[in-house]
Amino acid sequence: MTILDRQRYWAYAKAYVICFTSMTSLYVIIDAFTNLDEFTKINDTPGKLAAFMSRYYAVRTTMIYDKLCGVIGMMAAIFTVTWVQRNNELLAMLAAGISAPRVIRPVMISGALVSTIAVANQELLLPRFANELQKYPDDDGRQLVRVYGRYDSNRVYLHSSGPFADRNNLTIANLYVTFPVSLFGVTGEMSSRMAYYIPPDHPTAPMKGGWLMRSAKLTPPSLTGTEPVLVKLDAKNLEGFPPPKNASEEVGEVYFLQSSANFFTLIRKPSEWYQFAGTAELITALNDPSNEHEKKDIAIYLHQRNLRPGLAFALMALSMPLVLGGFARNTYLNLGFSVATSAAFYASLFACQYLAGHGIFRPEMSAWIPMIGFGTLAVARWDKIKT
Repeated sequence: MTILDRQRYWAYAKAYVICFTSMTSLYVIIDAFTNLDEFTKINDTPGKLAAFMSRYYAVRTTMIYDKLCGVIGMMAAIFTVTWVQRNNELLAMLAAGISAPRVIRPVMISGALVSTIAVANQELLLPRFANELQKYPDDDGRQLVRVYGRYDSNRVYLHSSGPFADRNNLTIANLYVTFPVSLFGVTGEMSSRMAYYIPPDHPTAPMKGGWLMRSAKLTPPSLTGTEPVLVKLDAKNLEGFPPPKNASEEVGEVYFLQSSANFFTLIRKPSEWYQFAGTAELITALNDPSNEHEKKDIAIYLHQRNLRPGLAFALMALSMPLVLGGFARNTYLNLGFSVATSAAFYASLFACQYLAGHGIFRPEMSAWIPMIGFGTLAVARWDKIKT
């Protein structure tokens, strides 16, 4: 590695940090002023407000970076190369016999390397903070949240009539269950005044990985005793389960429903949760019956995210000829052309996503069409670089 190469790497790193900080700060400032009333509803002192907002936006930085990583990399490359031109360094290197592609090679390598940061963010950080990223600004984790209807692996449909899910003790009030004909031979219905989710690692429960349905009503009653999906419990079988929260739950029958639909499956937002999931989880979700209505959207998002490093590199390669192809040393003009290019780039991504979502073409084509199209255009533009 030559001294000039190290200089380009260092210049790109500085530009990358500056672009990331400025764009993230702009988002945080606008969003904070927009949601300030919601923040103050649950934080009555300046200290609590500052601590809550710090945590809120520290977590959301992972989401912001996931959305803007491609643009940040492109802008950092534009600033790095433009400043080389403004300082007449490019002219000197060209006069010394160094070609322009060789000059910007460290910039292109840096762009490829920072793509690994985006991959690490989407695979490690986003899944870790997925539940927090789906919270509203006035959500302190104690309020009840909405329940979304889901199917489990047995095609059993679980749903509720309102925001009755308590995340602190994994309970849902007024949970309704619909059993398919394929499971018991007849259609069945069950309602529960209070349903407790028993996770697979519960320390004391005799049955795990399902729902303890208290004060339940089953229709028709002939579905009782259909082990292992649905088990009717008596007093001696309830030892080790969470106790009832109030006396009203002790009235009526108690059942245990074995189900692959866990508590967090029922409360996750249908249009958002898969954006914060890891690749392995998304692949598993494609075979999960609870995601039947979202499989197409999940497949589209999975293909676009898997190609994101290549798409980001194509965007950067598409912008380099704009800087080195004769637009002089005007930083703002170069940046303007690059922003316009990135706008067209992401517009095509959204258009392909929309068309794939409506069945015009297959989900994988929503990522490959922009990749092939803009990649070909980048190669064609590369000849315009002055050497």
